[in-house]
Amino acid sequence: MDHAADSHEDDAAAPVGDAEPEVARAAPAEPAKPVKKRTTVTFYLTDAMRNRARAAYRQTSWDERDTSWSEMLNKALLAEVQRRERAYNGGRVFVGNDKPLTPGRPIGF
Repeated sequence: MDHAADSHEDDAAAPVGDAEPEVARAAPAEPAKPVKKRTTVTFYLTDAMRNRARAAYRQTSWDERDTSWSEMLNKALLAEVQRRERAYNGGRVFVGNDKPLTPGRPIGF
């Protein structure tokens, strides 16, 4: 039996002097992205508007990098919300809540 080989293996595993043994450390985890809660929204539109929007989605979704019909509709809604925030709230985000909107007949202008 070769004691020199055994001694060499033990030396490699043992700390030298006062040095702490190295501990395997995982790379720092990236901060978890907050889970965005999604909800279903129901609204009415004409068949013509729906068909026009669907045609636009079908013809442009690849170039616009839309991952889904819902994503395109979210982009469209966000664009209108941002327009109104600029026009009516100095560009600041309106504060929202979960209270239901008032149901009823459409507002007449």
